[in-house]
Amino acid sequence: MKAKKAPVEAGGSDRVTPELWWLSGIMALGGFASLLDATIINVAIGPLAKVFDSDLATVQWVVTGYLLAITAAIPMSGWATARFGAKQTVIFSQVVFLVGSLLSGLAWSASSLIIFRVIQGIGGGLAVPVGQALLAQAAGPKRLGRLMSIVTIPALFAPLIGPSLGGVLIDHLSWRWIFFINVPFCVVTIALVLAKVKNVVAPSAGARLDLAGLVLLLPGLALLVYGLSEAGSAGGFGSGKVIGGLVAGAVLLLAFGVRALRIRTEGLLDLRLFKVPGFRSGTLAGFLMSMAMYGVLIPLPMYYQVVRGTSVLNSALLLLPQSLGYLLAIVLMNALTARLGVRNLTVIGIVLALVGTVPYALIDAHPDQLLLGATLVVRGFGLGASMMPTMTIAFASVPKETAPSATSAFNVFQRVGASLGTTILAVVLQQQLKDELPGNVHSLGQVEPGGTVARGLAESFGAPFWWAMLFTALALLPAFFLPGRRPAAEASADGAPDVPPARESESAILAD
Repeated sequence: MKAKKAPVEAGGSDRVTPELWWLSGIMALGGFASLLDATIINVAIGPLAKVFDSDLATVQWVVTGYLLAITAAIPMSGWATARFGAKQTVIFSQVVFLVGSLLSGLAWSASSLIIFRVIQGIGGGLAVPVGQALLAQAAGPKRLGRLMSIVTIPALFAPLIGPSLGGVLIDHLSWRWIFFINVPFCVVTIALVLAKVKNVVAPSAGARLDLAGLVLLLPGLALLVYGLSEAGSAGGFGSGKVIGGLVAGAVLLLAFGVRALRIRTEGLLDLRLFKVPGFRSGTLAGFLMSMAMYGVLIPLPMYYQVVRGTSVLNSALLLLPQSLGYLLAIVLMNALTARLGVRNLTVIGIVLALVGTVPYALIDAHPDQLLLGATLVVRGFGLGASMMPTMTIAFASVPKETAPSATSAFNVFQRVGASLGTTILAVVLQQQLKDELPGNVHSLGQVEPGGTVARGLAESFGAPFWWAMLFTALALLPAFFLPGRRPAAEASADGAPDVPPARESESAILAD
């Protein structure tokens, strides 16, 4: 029986229909698995290194490969939505993520897992921005603020439950289940999209993808990260692989930047947005804070698993204070911004993130656990209080017609920062551990957790946190150039960035 179509309300209406509530719920579910998978993997790096008998420089690609794939997918999301339609692209993203999750769970080596995680990352990178674009098209500016509060719920709770859930699955089932668990989310989302969702804007065969930009950007990033990771394996920056990877990556990225600034047509990333002071400062601050935030997500649980000898679940639970601090900052964001202003709040957040990292930079084999937990709350609060305002300013500083390009560019720089931070800090940690391991112990997998050798490695785990503090401190430079208040001219009446209203001439968003 053919479903009846509900009429699309005018884009200027502020009434939220049941169909729009359905749509926002489906998009929230669709983005949950990809966000969960970005956090659930962090506690598994140590176990995966043992399972595949690999060093950290190799296993970190399980995280970095996923982040780079997301980086590739984000700028392609706008083209895919325009060319094939938002509904079709959402379904494609979920199918790719589902296939990548199944293959990752069946991986037989570190190399196969890295490849399958890249597939997974392509699906995950498309899911969130395409879902947000579909909702923006359907809701219009007056209703988007309320609906986006539903879509952002996964972003709040995924970091809270991801590491703990990963710990339960690894300790009581297998590491493979941290990927298999995505399957039911994907299946339900695909079924709901097929049954309920309609395109708002008709696909257009005229939409073009900047292939030249893609060919320059993605290999450039991959080669740069490869050069850094090889520095960890080779023990320095003198080998040909390291120099070749870094130089080739830098040349490709430089060529991409020059081309992006010179072409007149819309490129993969609109780097001309960096001429806008608010966007430039917000994006650079967010880039550096992403390096600091994501970079420590490998050494932090590994410290507890190796030095303290805790289970994967317990190491995950010990990370919970940072997520709680981050969540608290998000909950208080509106009140804090109104009282302090964007620049002051961002600077205070960066300082708190620095303070919260100090005990980990000075960590030893017998730390004060209460102090570590308390400072982790402070660090999480500081990260939340600094990263969210930078995103708000970046989006609000540009004209509304360039909002899609600004969203894509900001998110790409955040993911690149996360990739570089993860790689650099993993390399730093591996170098420190190599220098401290006894001559008869060749890898971390041979170290007895919580034993004498493991406790002797405790201070090596402090080095990555010194680097994280450096990235955090550098973020103060662009933060000081942020505007004191959000540019009011670019804000909509409900505080959300303006987006184009839904087109009234299209068919209904949802089938009844």
